[in-house]
Amino acid sequence: MTRAELKKQKLKKEQELIKSFENKKLNGIEKGKFRQTTVWKEFRTRFKGASDPITLKKLPKRFQLHHMDLNPEHYTILKYDNFIPLNGTVHDLVHYLYGYYRKDKDILKRIKKVLDRMVELNDGKDIKDFK
Repeated sequence: MTRAELKKQKLKKEQELIKSFENKKLNGIEKGKFRQTTVWKEFRTRFKGASDPITLKKLPKRFQLHHMDLNPEHYTILKYDNFIPLNGTVHDLVHYLYGYYRKDKDILKRIKKVLDRMVELNDGKDIKDFK
């Protein structure tokens, strides 16, 4: 079998797999299989070279492509506007804070108050600046 035929066969299997995932709540294993498909990998490359929109720092090579639509039935719907590239730490933080924020929007004001006080006490220095 030629490379072109193998590639075509692989793509067909991937398309069948993706079709089987439509309108289904995927478990962790199924999500992993989806993220191994050519369709996902090619979609993800559209975000390479971007900056983290929260820290404004260049994204690391192994950045997280965050699904902003958390409905598990929509996991395989690749709409560009429903994704945002984040570094791993920010991605974890966004997920953590979202659980509180959706119930209490004032959490951001309280976080800002804590951070402002830290800047005030430390003259804007980071812990690394004291070593």
